[in-house]
Amino acid sequence: MLLCVGTLFYGLGDLPLLGPDEPRYVQVAREMFASGDWITPRLGGLPWFEKPALLYWMTAASFKAFGVSELSARLSVALAASATALLLFFFGWRVISVRFGYLSACVLLTSGLWLGFGRAATFDTPLSFSLTLALLAFFWWEHNQLAPGRQGVAGGASVVLWWVFWLALGLAVLAKGLVGIVLPAAIIGSYLIVNKGLGRILQQPWLLVFGMLLFLATVAIWYGPMVARHGREFIEEFFIGHHFQRFFSNKYRHPQPFYFFFVIALIGCFPWSLYLAVGAWRAARQWRRLSIPPPDRLKLYLWLWVLLPVIFFSFSESKLPGYILPIFPAVAMIIARELEGWWQTEPPGRLKWLATATALLLIIVAIGVGWRGSSELNVSASASWMTAGAAITVAIVYLSLLKWCGGKIALFFLPFGLTTVVIATTHLLFPGLGTMESMRELSQLAARAARPGERLAFYLNNEQSINYYAPELPLRDARAGLITATSPAEIAALIELQPDATLLVISLQRWSPYLIYDDRMEAEVLAEQKRGGEERNLVLMRVWLR
Repeated sequence: MLLCVGTLFYGLGDLPLLGPDEPRYVQVAREMFASGDWITPRLGGLPWFEKPALLYWMTAASFKAFGVSELSARLSVALAASATALLLFFFGWRVISVRFGYLSACVLLTSGLWLGFGRAATFDTPLSFSLTLALLAFFWWEHNQLAPGRQGVAGGASVVLWWVFWLALGLAVLAKGLVGIVLPAAIIGSYLIVNKGLGRILQQPWLLVFGMLLFLATVAIWYGPMVARHGREFIEEFFIGHHFQRFFSNKYRHPQPFYFFFVIALIGCFPWSLYLAVGAWRAARQWRRLSIPPPDRLKLYLWLWVLLPVIFFSFSESKLPGYILPIFPAVAMIIARELEGWWQTEPPGRLKWLATATALLLIIVAIGVGWRGSSELNVSASASWMTAGAAITVAIVYLSLLKWCGGKIALFFLPFGLTTVVIATTHLLFPGLGTMESMRELSQLAARAARPGERLAFYLNNEQSINYYAPELPLRDARAGLITATSPAEIAALIELQPDATLLVISLQRWSPYLIYDDRMEAEVLAEQKRGGEERNLVLMRVWLR
């Protein structure tokens, strides 16, 4: 829990909402909270069917409890990320050992990709929590079934795990749609086939039937009213558009090479990446002569949990790192299996170079942040180098503990050392990152400068921060998308549609002369947001026809 506070909650509200997703998702939750309609997601007052409701409910509940702010917008996601780590600890403690549970939770909480998504108001972390709860509950249930003298037992704590499994599957579908059932079905189905366990499920049909009913009842809480209220429009946009077209086409413009997710899986658990590579090498050696059923069922289960989603999404035409976030709890447990040997004995020689390489990578990354931080993140060089110094100090202490005290003390220290680096980064670099990557400042200036009824459009580019920081201003299309003009003629046509014949326009500074010096229009520059050079600086203008 101390690690959760340091890695996930410290400075959680210091950054403005970033990227294309956070401002939209949080604004949808705010409109849900303000309207009291907890069924239909809306953006700018228009129905918005891109994602299901679980994150919106979580964020709206946080708004109700703590008020509307960046902190409360991200709070429920940070809680879900923390709860996932605590699930690993509890599962490891009860099924394997308390040491395994502790190491699993530590690895997850200090893995780079998990930290990034655990501090962002997006759907990937709630989905990961739900799938982790489902997959761990199922394995634990089956583990109880196979325990000596308990074959076929379906009562007591064991059956509770079965109901938790199906309830969690329903939450996963509420978190991000059909992927919440496709991934666990593939993982568990493959595991049961290899492990010859399918028969044990079919021998208890009433458990299967009532489990499916619980799943359907959970899913129907939101999908039922949505289909009843919006019918074919919801089905076509949500299921066909944002499931099948997203997977089979490049409609949403996120193409990446086939091997993209294999790379993300490896670097996403940095600084533990080399331990994952060693775990994969050992597993491949052990399974060259695979016995059926395998002697180490948990290792098989975890590798299926990792590989099947990576392979599945590798065939998708649209690829984003968050798609495979649900594999990282399993990655953390695979790495924890490697670390357990360190905890019990002095590390063998071939693993010492692994620890050294990890520490050196940490130093290299820290120096890179220090070298490029002042220009890339628009912060002082001293802040960047202080962050780099924190990382280098952790690496030096880690290597010293490894040399003089052995693997147990070094491993116990490392997660807390990495947490100090996260805290230093949050404290020193986030202010510059917020200016560099968000349009909060300019959005708020636009809201104050706008005349009654005056609207806003973008020229040649758009940024989603406006959705949260000035939601009443932007012009939108029929699907609540921001209006982006690609020529001065389009800006002129938009002005003619405005009641007061003026329009606020946001553009990159380098493109603003195309409007300022256009013969058809006059433009007044109202404000600028400096973001590290003309290539990234933004400008707010008021434009009207001559």
